[in-house]
Parts: sequence; structure tokens; C-alpha cells
Amino acid sequence: MKHRNRPLLAVLISLSFAAVSGCTSYYKNVEACKDKTRADYPDAASAPLKITGSGASYHGSRVVVHGTIQTAPTPPATKPVLVSAAAECTFSETSMTNFQWLVPAKLAPKPPAAASDD
Repeated sequence: MKHRNRPLLAVLISLSFAAVSGCTSYYKNVEACKDKTRADYPDAASAPLKITGSGASYHGSRVVVHGTIQTAPTPPATKPVLVSAAAECTFSETSMTNFQWLVPAKLAPKPPAAASDD
């Protein structure tokens, strides 16, 4: 009677591998987005970027990376100012299909100008 359980065991093992591979792409996509955010940040020498967190959708198809940018104080302030930063990556499986800055405004893409109806 023990041989009847073998097909069931094979199915359960294959399902567990499928579930783990979905989790793996989630973590790989989060790390890929963090790496892209660091690489794409233009002011690293003058205003360092510190990544403070990230969030991802189901299976990592959309990832948002959060951080702060430390800028030099402007008088009369004496302490550095922390500015929020965020970037979004979208993925198809494990391939990045889009990257864009969400904040700060100087890095975020500008919306297209609306066409006027004259």
C-alpha cells in the first residue's frame, strides 16, 4: 500500500518548488530595484542616498524603494536636511521593464504637456 503515496509525494514536492521559485523572484526583484536606484541616483557625491525600505507587489512585479537624501544645511539651519526619495521598478518575471523616480521632484519624470484645443 505504500507505493500509492509516491505520486502524491511527487506532486507535493513539485508544488513546493514552484512556490519557492515565486518567492525567489520577489527577493531578486527587490534587490535589483535597490541596485538600479543606487546606480541611477545622480547626486551621490554631493548628497548621499540612504535606502530605508522597500515594498513589492505579489511575486515582485512592482517594487518601490524608499530612502532619504541628506542635503547640506542652508543658513540659518545648522543641521543637514533629509529629503524623501522613492523609485519604482516594474518587472516581467525577473526582467526589469521600467524604472522611474517618484520623488524628489527634480528626479521624477515630468508629465507630458496637455494639448490645447484652439
